[in-house]
Amino acid sequence: MYNTLLSVAAGLAVYALIALTTQPLAAIFPALIATAVVFFFLNRRTGQQVSLALEAAMASLKEQKIDEGVRVLLEVRERYRLWQPLLGRQIDAQLGMIRYVQMQWDDALPLLQHGAWRNWTAQTCVGAIHYRQGDKDQAWKSFAGAAKVAPRETIIYLVWATLLTREGLREEALAALGQGLKAAPASEDLQRLQRVVANKKKIEPRTFPQSWYQFFPEDIAKQLGGRTVANGPMPGPGFAPSKVSRKARRG
Repeated sequence: MYNTLLSVAAGLAVYALIALTTQPLAAIFPALIATAVVFFFLNRRTGQQVSLALEAAMASLKEQKIDEGVRVLLEVRERYRLWQPLLGRQIDAQLGMIRYVQMQWDDALPLLQHGAWRNWTAQTCVGAIHYRQGDKDQAWKSFAGAAKVAPRETIIYLVWATLLTREGLREEALAALGQGLKAAPASEDLQRLQRVVANKKKIEPRTFPQSWYQFFPEDIAKQLGGRTVANGPMPGPGFAPSKVSRKARRG
C-alpha cells in the first residue's frame, strides 16, 4: 500500500511540474513513467528486505525452532504488511500451516482462511479442518476451490476423494478423481485411486505421495509411534513451509 501511494505521489508531482511549465496533456505520459519506475524500485527494495527476513524464519523452522520462526514471521508481517498488502495473507497462511502441522486446528483455521486466497495448500488444509470438525459440506467446497486454483495438483484430488469415500460418497469421489484426471491424465496416483474406489477396495494412504502427510500430520505421528518435536508433532516428510511468491513480494 505504501509503495503504491508513494509511487502515485511521485507521478502526480511529475505531472504537476510538467503541466505548469508546458501543457497538461504533455505531462500524462511522463507522469505514468515516473509512477511505474518509482513503484518498481520501491517494490524491489521491499522485496529484498522481506526475502532476507523470511530466509531467517525458514531456517529456524527447518531446525525445528518453532517459536523463533513464528516470532520472525510475526515481525515481518507487522513491519511490511502495509508496504505489500498480499504479504500479510501469505504470512498468515504460513503461520496457519505451522499450527496445522502441530494439529492445533482451531488456531490454524482463521489464519489459513485469511491466507487462502489463490493458495491451494491453505484451501486444502481449510477443507481438511472442516472435515475433522464435522462440517462436510464446507469441506467439499474448500477442496473444489483448491482444485480451481491449482487444477494440476493431484494431492488435492487424493485428499478430496479419500474423504468422500470415507463418507460413503463413492460416486462423488469418482467424479472428483475424474476432474483431476482431466487436468492431469498421466497421474498414476489418481488412476490407482480411481480403480480402488471403483472396485470398492480399502484405501491405503500409505501408497500416496508423501505430501499426504502435509495435510494429515496425525498419520505420520501414528507411524512414528507418537514421536514429537518441540511445540508439536514431527511434520511429515512432505511438509515444506510455503514460500512467498515473487509475484506477491512485488505487490
